[in-house]
Amino acid sequence: MELVTSPQFEKSMRRLDRKTRALVYRKLTMFLENKSHPSLRYKGVRALRHLTPPVKEISVTMSIRITLQEFDDHIYLRNIGQHDILP
Repeated sequence: MELVTSPQFEKSMRRLDRKTRALVYRKLTMFLENKSHPSLRYKGVRALRHLTPPVKEISVTMSIRITLQEFDDHIYLRNIGQHDILP
């Protein structure tokens, strides 16, 4: 599955330190291999469940998360950051 990043995701990634970015890449690899891995805490975002496809999130750390949408042919990475990154 191909990962497609939004401009906001890319901007937010540049703000992260090198160690956190490395962790993001590991978590995204883990997500592509097994999205039900417990450490990802993969779930839907209630406030944005009305969108098609619904917005979901995975946890990078307890304070950093990635919001995404899963399409048939790609995964759209919307944003990354603290819990208040929505919408």
